[in-house]
Amino acid sequence: MAAQQQHEPERPDSKGDANTPLLELKQLQTHFFSDEGTARAVDGVSYKILPGETLGVVGESGSGKSVTALSVMQLIPQPPGKVVGGEILFKGQNLLNKSEEEMRRIRGNEIAMIFQEPMTALNPVFTVGDQIIETVMVHRGIDKASARAHAIKMLELVGIPSPSTRVDEYPHQLSGGMRQRVMIAIAMSCDPSLLIADEPTTALDVTIQAQILDLIRDLQKEAGMSVLLITHDLAVVAEVANHVAVMYAGKVVEYATVEELFDKPAHPYATGLFRSLPDLAGPNEALATIPGMVPPATRFPSGCRFHPRCPIATDLCKTQEPDLGSLEGSAGRTIACHHIDEAAKL
Repeated sequence: MAAQQQHEPERPDSKGDANTPLLELKQLQTHFFSDEGTARAVDGVSYKILPGETLGVVGESGSGKSVTALSVMQLIPQPPGKVVGGEILFKGQNLLNKSEEEMRRIRGNEIAMIFQEPMTALNPVFTVGDQIIETVMVHRGIDKASARAHAIKMLELVGIPSPSTRVDEYPHQLSGGMRQRVMIAIAMSCDPSLLIADEPTTALDVTIQAQILDLIRDLQKEAGMSVLLITHDLAVVAEVANHVAVMYAGKVVEYATVEELFDKPAHPYATGLFRSLPDLAGPNEALATIPGMVPPATRFPSGCRFHPRCPIATDLCKTQEPDLGSLEGSAGRTIACHHIDEAAKL
């Protein structure tokens, strides 16, 4: 799926006031504690998702994308992990103040999540139908016969052939693409306001990837839900996102509309990501790499965390951490960089 296909995704009819964020993170901090030290996996992340829109969250492995999503769902294993600061506002209420019982009612019902590897997320000893039935019965309080009929309807909705037969099959009897469709069916079975999709197409071949993305987009349009899409694939973001949050070493370093980011990334890290991809480097540009690696969360460098890999870093970058500030002349776009003018010349 080439990035040149990038377009303005449709924003469906939303659930709620279109100008009030459905989900808003404010300086979220999630740390993990071990004998090796404190891993600041998520360390001051702020972003928002409006009703009906898709936010793409991109970055290398280890940047904190998935830990942020698990923090929203309050699925961080304790110990060793813990949300130590910030707010997670969903429909105006801080999820961090909710009890476990309250969160169980929210998970799967108002906020649903699909994972990158369905074989680890689906229970191998239950049929796919039973796993949808359980979700619906828990959250909707309907009887088993009605829940089974709903499960068959959901399997049909996500494009699984012969749903009345497949409903009684086990995950291992289905292909990877079919299992991912089952995960989407489970997630959509209670009509959530927010769908979190964590690398939903990583393990699939390109043709199936496109089908799954089209399916999510179609279901979003029909249901009017918001989507938080976590991915390392910028071409996927170009296809489906309205806004993009670029994460690096536990922080958001750039937040922009998909048009702004693809027209001209502003942060040196975002620029490096684009230049390192064949489809996005440009016909006359050499394919580049970003030197080094994302630092371990137990040993983030001082100052700007990207400075050891940044081509324009100065002594200021090594000692002082930049704030995520507004970019002049662009409403809503933010960047965390001391040298915005120099970064624009990269």
